[in-house]
Order: sequence, then C-alpha cells, then structure tokens
Amino acid sequence: MIRIRLTPDDLDRIQVADTPDLGYELALAGQHLAGQAPNRHLTAWRREVARTWNPQHNRLFDLYTDLYLPAFFEEATLPAPTPIDPQSPPAVAHLRDLARSGALTPFTRGLADGHPRAVADLTRILAGLRTTALDPYRRRVTSVVATAAAGALTRAAVGGPGELLNSLCPSVRWDGRMLRLNTNVEAEEPLEGRPLILQPSALATRISFNPLSDEVIISYPAATAPLTRDPQLRTPPRALECLLGPTRAAALVAVVRTPALTTSRLAAALGVSVAAASRHASVLRDSGLIATTRNGQSVHHHPTRLGLDLAHGAAAQDPSAPGG
Repeated sequence: MIRIRLTPDDLDRIQVADTPDLGYELALAGQHLAGQAPNRHLTAWRREVARTWNPQHNRLFDLYTDLYLPAFFEEATLPAPTPIDPQSPPAVAHLRDLARSGALTPFTRGLADGHPRAVADLTRILAGLRTTALDPYRRRVTSVVATAAAGALTRAAVGGPGELLNSLCPSVRWDGRMLRLNTNVEAEEPLEGRPLILQPSALATRISFNPLSDEVIISYPAATAPLTRDPQLRTPPRALECLLGPTRAAALVAVVRTPALTTSRLAAALGVSVAAASRHASVLRDSGLIATTRNGQSVHHHPTRLGLDLAHGAAAQDPSAPGG
C-alpha cells in the first residue's frame, strides 16, 4: 500500500494526461508478451501480436521481473527512433534494480556495461516490438487515453477532486486526506510541491506509481473494450482530398502509412518527380502535418500528431474509405 497525503494545494495541482505515454505502453506490451496473462480486453491483441513475434527477440523479457518494469523505452517510440541509451538515468536505475534482485542475465549485464552489441540488439528488438505491438494500434491507444481523460475531467468538474480520485480505479482510494494505492510496495510518499499526474493507459491491467523528481505519476487501466487494430488507410478519403487537394492528400496518407518515408519513395508513390514530391512535402511540413529529418543524404518524412489526426479523422467520417 502506497499512501500519499494530499493538501488542498496538492488537489489543485492534480493533472490528467490526455495523451498516452507511449514508452510506458511499449514496456507494458513487452510485459504481456513475457507471459503475464492480460485482461480479457487484451486477449485478441496479445494473440495477434504473438502470432508475428520473433522468438529471437525473447531476450527482451530479461528486462522484466514481477516487481520491475523497464521505464526507458521512450526513444523507441519517437517518430524517428533513436538508439536506446543504457546510460540514461532510467536505464541505469532499472538495471541496478535487476542487479540487486539477482536477475541480471548475460544480455542485461551487457546492457549495464554499455556493450555496443547488446545496445544494438535491444534497439532492434524494441523496433520490432513497436512495429508489431504498438504501431498498428496507436490510434486506438490514443483514443482510449483521450476518452478516459475526458471522462475523468468531467467527473472532477461535477464532483470535485474526490469524485475524480475515487472513480479512477478500484485500486485507488481517497478518504479526504490520504490517497491510498493498492500496490505490492509499502511506502508513504510526500508530494512536497510536485504535481500529481494521473495517466490513463490502454495496455495497463493494474496501477503503477512513479515518483520522479519533478512530478508523481499514477498510471491506471483505462480500456474496457477489446483493443483492436487501427483502420488502415489505402487511399485518401474524399474529405481529405477536398481539404488538401488529391495529390497532397495522397502524400499525407503515404507518409501516415509509411513513417520515415523518403522523398524519392514518396515521389514513386505519387507518380510525380522528386522535385514535385519535395514541394508537396514542404507544404505539409509548413502546415504542421509532417516532420522531416535528414539521415546522411536521405530525407525522411514522419507524420505529426496533427497529421495523423487529420488523416484518420477524415477516414472515420468517410464511409467509403477502405478499411474505415
């Protein structure tokens, strides 16, 4: 049981996250694949992900124990993923916890020592986990979190912070002075001016508690319905074509369907010259719908959250759109 004493000022500083913590969701995806049976709403998701899981990536599971969940996967969820840094504070803390519990394996020991081969292997494994377990469900995950946050904020507006806290999850209870979290850890945590962040999660099946130096995060299960794959975009929806024009709409859909698309591949997908594809990409970038990164001689395009929302939102409103 974790106990958090909340003052009136603490209650005023409570925040509800309305976007997913994708690093945490990715870590939870690995936890479920590691063998812990998820709730019923994740059964179909787990079956589908396990069907395409590469057994050679099972070394990922060395990072998990009953008590410890890796909290350093954020780099793997960025639009342009970067290599995992085993010397980052969250990674060092997690590997130290594994060492103290006697759970280090040759793979995690190599990570702790910063061995380039181990770091490269983990980066590659996480890319595979993201591709199979998170990316095909990203829109659904985002929707689950946004819906849960909207409901929580509505309850707070109507019933105050007490109604908000007592309606989050059966494992969270507020008695007017003390917030109690039903966890395996026994502790009392003072906020000392830090804001309390309530983080809904699509893949969580129980609450978690993460006291950081500048904030305290409580993650809690938010999904109640089965987690299904996102609708696929094959051709630009009519609404998107009306807004952007047919070629530019096709360019946005191509980037949404294939993150890190190069300008030359975009040109091939659109059937235009590289120079024309570059001009379309520039307009989309200036509009905040895509972001562009350079890797050597190659330029890669990634959808922004606004671009994803616009493309998928148009598809949701277009009943003739394939996969909608």
